[in-house]
Amino acid sequence: MTAPLRFGVVGAGAITTLGHIPSLQSLPGVEIVAVCDTNLERARQAAAKFNIPNAYADFQDIARHPEIDAVTIGVPNAFHAPAALAALDNGKHVLCEKPLATNVADGEAMVAAARRSGRVLAVNMSNRPRPEFLALQAAVQSGKLGTVTYAFGRMIRQNGIPGFGSWFTRKELAGGGATMDIGVHMLDAVMWILGFPAVSAVRGEIQAVHGPHERGLGNWGADRIKGGTFDVDDLAAIHLRLADGGLVTVEVTWAFHGRNEMRIQLAGDQGGADFFPDLYGEKTPLRFFRTEDDVPVEITPALPDVDWSAAWVQGYTRFVEAVRGHGQPVATGDEALIVLKLLDAAYRSAAEKREVAL
Repeated sequence: MTAPLRFGVVGAGAITTLGHIPSLQSLPGVEIVAVCDTNLERARQAAAKFNIPNAYADFQDIARHPEIDAVTIGVPNAFHAPAALAALDNGKHVLCEKPLATNVADGEAMVAAARRSGRVLAVNMSNRPRPEFLALQAAVQSGKLGTVTYAFGRMIRQNGIPGFGSWFTRKELAGGGATMDIGVHMLDAVMWILGFPAVSAVRGEIQAVHGPHERGLGNWGADRIKGGTFDVDDLAAIHLRLADGGLVTVEVTWAFHGRNEMRIQLAGDQGGADFFPDLYGEKTPLRFFRTEDDVPVEITPALPDVDWSAAWVQGYTRFVEAVRGHGQPVATGDEALIVLKLLDAAYRSAAEKREVAL
């Protein structure tokens, strides 16, 4: 029989109590041994609610715990690297929330620590297992679209600024705003679908329009401070010039005078694809396009009916399998580092008002 895989959970906020903990506890052969949070009472409440035997205030207690095999990390972005490095250096496997870190140096240190320790480092990119995204990736990999010369990704939130005045809107703790929050998701999705092509240059246009005036506030994030700090961005347009001559554009916002929107378009020399629930409907949000005998053809693919929560659990399932030596996690630390480097280049480009060559 396979011994249970024993987990420690770093963080007792919404992302762990709504996501990490119930997802892990839904998997066979998995036990959660401990949870920690700098707010010890919150850690104790999570431990009591989910029948977790140990609650701590310091992630070092989890990193050094002799009975823990793997750690999930769901804390403010600035603490991803310290918690992950402590866990990896103590021989634990790590599944971290996105982004990998708030700066490239920390991200590189995390990837190096995973290699040094021979442990799995994964990042919770929860959109990748969506059936629509898997179908887009399969279409690219199979050559159905030919050579993809242009890709566009958009994630627009009308009122989506999380936890105003909390760590979400403070650069020292978050590393950035919408760009580091949902920009990570969309940039990762498009690059993963394309197979992570080489990028030769990055241009970023990054703004803070509504956040400084406390407009566009969302429901996520329990802590909200009236008149609190907002020194991050709420809108970004990122343009990637690919080494093969292709172009990728990603647009994201936390706050916007317009409708919520999510879209991915791919343009190839043999066909195209468009994921756009607003246009095609939530039940059949994906279309493929090609030409047959000079006649345009639109195809609606049949996709599995998988809800978001099931796709979310796939990340934990694949991580557990990878730790047991079977396959790869949904998103590796190396892939997350690529995305972090592109985001860093976008921020540098916006600050310097020029394209950044890579």
